[in-house]
Amino acid sequence: MILMGALLGVVRVSHSLHHGTQQGLEMQENVRAALNFVCRELINAGSGIPYLTTINGSPPIAVPVGALLGPLGQPVNNGLVYFATPSNADGEPVTLDGEGNALGAPIQTDRLVFLGGMGDCRFVKQSAPGPTSGWGAIVFVEDNSIFSQGEVVLITNGFQVSLGQITQVLANDKLQFSNGQDPLGLNSPGNGQTPNPNYYAAQQIPGGPPPLVYPLASITYFVDSTTDPVHPALKRLSNNAGGAASAATVSDNIENFQVTFLVDQDANATTPSITLDSPTINQLSLIRGATVTITGRSQVRMEDRNNADGHNRLTMSQTVFFRNNIRR
Repeated sequence: MILMGALLGVVRVSHSLHHGTQQGLEMQENVRAALNFVCRELINAGSGIPYLTTINGSPPIAVPVGALLGPLGQPVNNGLVYFATPSNADGEPVTLDGEGNALGAPIQTDRLVFLGGMGDCRFVKQSAPGPTSGWGAIVFVEDNSIFSQGEVVLITNGFQVSLGQITQVLANDKLQFSNGQDPLGLNSPGNGQTPNPNYYAAQQIPGGPPPLVYPLASITYFVDSTTDPVHPALKRLSNNAGGAASAATVSDNIENFQVTFLVDQDANATTPSITLDSPTINQLSLIRGATVTITGRSQVRMEDRNNADGHNRLTMSQTVFFRNNIRR
């Protein structure tokens, strides 16, 4: 009996160690997967936006006031969309620990919004019947098979830029941009006096590059601490007017999400960038990259003496340098 009691104790310790190791590995994989998911998309932030400023930064894109392309499908009240949020927007606060008890101090999470490239682009046809029809309501491309209804696209000739939401994919490689049929409110009406911005962006300027139509998405990442306060989740919303309720879960048990930006304050590539939590609108064209930090906690108690609730925590960070539209 003494020997069996000792053996049982060893088995219990071994099981506890194995359980703790397994939970730790699952937590590490969960945080790493969430970090990789965000950073993989963040690398494409601003893809397709042309070089228009003196230092190859990203200028804002004019859209109709009230277009639902802001954070969580909110209206773009100033009528401008940037490749990244002008400042580090506050997200939902996390107030409970893994056992449902109130945290000593609520965690103020961040919310990241950016324009991301979503796939291949297609050239705009410049031959008859011309690049646009209905003063920009229809754009003719060389192949519309990669596009789908409801998709947001960027149309540019390297000088002018337009954002539109496809309302219908038509025969003969046409894309329809009907005003009033786009839930995001991106398509402005076009007429002979005031053409749709597509009308200009889809026409080639002499000596300029051929116009392109590029699939794009307004992507928002945030921590949802409302649906299940004990198990907050990192969520993603893309091109949707439905708000937070329409967001998809990236990873569960994500307690904190923070973003800082690398800013080349003097527009000089030979000097180090500075790290800012909330860059101003004037500093947007100087952003070279971002550092994403994610903190996850274990699904169950692991008797971690470093945390009052007994749940393990793990914090991981990764720095991403933007490409295509940002000089580095």
